[in-house]
Amino acid sequence: MTTEPRTSQATVQSVRKDLSRRTFPAGATIFAEGEAGTVAYILLRGDVTIFIGFGTPHQRTVTSLEPGKMFGVHGLMAGAQRKATAVTAQGCEVLAVSEAKLKQKLDEADPFLRYWVDYLSKRVIDLSTQ
Repeated sequence: MTTEPRTSQATVQSVRKDLSRRTFPAGATIFAEGEAGTVAYILLRGDVTIFIGFGTPHQRTVTSLEPGKMFGVHGLMAGAQRKATAVTAQGCEVLAVSEAKLKQKLDEADPFLRYWVDYLSKRVIDLSTQ
């Protein structure tokens, strides 16, 4: 059994000032399966549902997200194509985390934290290719 990390509003507020805010209207696709994964997102308000095979007879819901949750992380970490589609039914507001911003933040971080994030990123990528 896996659990998602708890994200406090204070944590989201602390990173908010450095990231760009984007809004998506009801029914919008935030990203699609197969696209380049160059941005990750933090959901501020609204809804986001992650699908595999979106719009096909084999469509499957992976998860529905609550505010404070991150998504699109694997594509950004791996520099890979998206493995899923993110859609908002009601509309949403997100913070966008670009590859450049992530790199800047990691460069500013403690060397141990950089090592830790790099290690965990490589593990996630390795596990997702098995």
